[in-house]
Amino acid sequence: MSGPETRPQAVVFDLGEVLATPPDLYGALADRAEHNPTSVSNAYWSHRDAYDRGGDSQQFWSGVLADLGISPTTALVTDLTRIDTEAWTTIRPDAEDLLARLHRARVRIGILSNATVDMAASAPATAWGKYVQDWFFSGLLKVAKPDPKIYHYVTRALGVPARAIVFIDDRQVNVDAAIQAGWNAHLWTSGPDTASLMEDLGLLPS
Repeated sequence: MSGPETRPQAVVFDLGEVLATPPDLYGALADRAEHNPTSVSNAYWSHRDAYDRGGDSQQFWSGVLADLGISPTTALVTDLTRIDTEAWTTIRPDAEDLLARLHRARVRIGILSNATVDMAASAPATAWGKYVQDWFFSGLLKVAKPDPKIYHYVTRALGVPARAIVFIDDRQVNVDAAIQAGWNAHLWTSGPDTASLMEDLGLLPS
């Protein structure tokens, strides 16, 4: 991690489970698919990695629905993609407030997410997207956290020293990989804790 003498030059957030915490994603998907949420969740995650690395929605949902014994109609795939994309690109009020505060403080904000091409297209167009200067999605980059290549790519793209990048992620393996890449990385625990960290780093007034 960076020492106290290193002034942060960019704050990079994970998206899912850090800024966005969908309250009932699997319930909403299950309602549309007319199935039970537990089975939907299991099928969803068994196919998710390829989708997050650039796979298309038709292939992803066809695999999920096949596991559930459901035929993947065009209308169903379209609806499931919309529900999924909206859920993961709708951030919590406290998260939006934090981004707004950082933006007002002229802090450079980035997103680094293992997320789909559909989400990469939708997130910048959201109301909170105006606070973010730099977007990095595994679906577009074809590489996902915790692969070291994605951190090195982001460091080069940001054009700042690795130690000047503050990173927040909810998975320890991703945090550990970021630390190995030289970043000042922290495990997400809660919205208030993250705001306090920004204050401790001198990025926001306490």
